[in-house]
Amino acid sequence: MASGIDPSGLSRSLEEAMRLLSQATAATSAQPDADDDRAAPTAEQMVGRGVGGNGLVQAEVSAFGGLRSLVIDPGLSRAGTSAIAEYVLEAVQAAQADERARRVELTAAASADGAALSQQLERVSEDAFRGFQQMIGDLDAVTRRTDRR
Repeated sequence: MASGIDPSGLSRSLEEAMRLLSQATAATSAQPDADDDRAAPTAEQMVGRGVGGNGLVQAEVSAFGGLRSLVIDPGLSRAGTSAIAEYVLEAVQAAQADERARRVELTAAASADGAALSQQLERVSEDAFRGFQQMIGDLDAVTRRTDRR
């Protein structure tokens, strides 16, 4: 009676979805590998560096721009607080711009991989939906034939 129903296509879709989800989980939990350009960036790679006042002020910022270190040349003290503030601001802004550029560069590959994985999962989801629709249609047909007997 139920020989018209073939869940193998649906089973394959679900297996593919599970494989892709496992792949995504493994990719997000994997430890960074220095030889792998797609590995998650390390904290040190995300540090931005900048200078101000022709190198008299040096700044480092952590990921997303938090100030990590600031070095001011002692000779700059004669320039006055206004000049020091200007050079500090210049150095910090340059460090933040450097960090943003590094972050974009280091995460671009991971984003591309994520987009490709999302597209694959979307296709698997569509295949599974079609499989469910087919199975429902087959079950409906079997039920109607059974009811007629």
